[in-house]
Amino acid sequence: MRENSASGIENVIHLGFELNTGAPVAIPLGHLAITGQSQASGKTTTLEALTARAGCRSVAFLTKPGESSFRVMTPIEPYFRDRVDWPLVASILEAAASEKLKFQRAEIIKLCQDYNGPEGKWSAPKTLADVAKNAETALLKARGYAARIYLELAEYLQMILPQIEHLKTSKKLELKPGLNVMDLIEFDFPMQALLVQNVIEWILHHETRTIVAIPEAWKFAPKRRNSPVRLAAEEFIRQGAALKNFLWCDSQDLAGVNSVLLRQVTVWIFGVQRDMREIERTLEQIPADTARPTKRDIATLGKGQFIACWEREIHRVYVQPAWMGRLHAEAIARGEEPVESAREIARDFDQERTR
Repeated sequence: MRENSASGIENVIHLGFELNTGAPVAIPLGHLAITGQSQASGKTTTLEALTARAGCRSVAFLTKPGESSFRVMTPIEPYFRDRVDWPLVASILEAAASEKLKFQRAEIIKLCQDYNGPEGKWSAPKTLADVAKNAETALLKARGYAARIYLELAEYLQMILPQIEHLKTSKKLELKPGLNVMDLIEFDFPMQALLVQNVIEWILHHETRTIVAIPEAWKFAPKRRNSPVRLAAEEFIRQGAALKNFLWCDSQDLAGVNSVLLRQVTVWIFGVQRDMREIERTLEQIPADTARPTKRDIATLGKGQFIACWEREIHRVYVQPAWMGRLHAEAIARGEEPVESAREIARDFDQERTR
């Protein structure tokens, strides 16, 4: 919606300015998916801008070395609560193995409860370290296929246990106003997934009017296998809207993202994509009753330019960065200033912040 037609409407976020006309554009606050080619579209800057103007607290994550960082944010420590239930343990192992577990479920259930049988005897575990000990106990007596399963489980858990032991844990997640960013770059992917899952569950059960931005959603909440993030995100996206908690999926590839999450998305933001097959797969994810851009629309976008779709609305927009003034953003959208001028503005902002 254009902002001048949205006066008096609650729960909208200023997105930026319409290309060519410079008219201001706002999107409704809701579950959102943003996609675009990495390093070419400006997804990080867009997420930063939207979270800064949403009027909510929000949480985002850094997961890759060399990843573009946020300029306007509050860093927060990783939050982790050690717990054991067999669906969570199974999802951790699937994330570690990068494949769907097919026959190991019964063995995982054994390891997560009181057991007295041919593989050994143990009490219900209280931590993931206890689950690993149970797997090692079972491995002493198991033979054949069962032995291979327990070996795999023990090895996968040992991948994350050293990181858990050295993690600075806290009993609650402390969120500041605006954008909170959790740096997870030092952790392996299975541990990253576990930490993101912990944040999602905390917000679902303890917070209201809070946004969670899932990075690389095709990896953390994949379509074809479980992960700790996928399980938590499905529960969050089904229940969160009633508490004004919203999930934002950030992914270069929407086709690989869990379908349950995408079906709940109400706002779609598309950045540039060059591969036509990728564009086709992305457009296929949009509900039929939502306005769709054309393939050419997406392929010809520049950095910072996005196509926003919701309900029957569709707008080509230059997204106003959080660190850029309105006049500059409006001039870039109309073509009166080059897009490259954003670099100089960002550099001036960084220098001023340093001073």
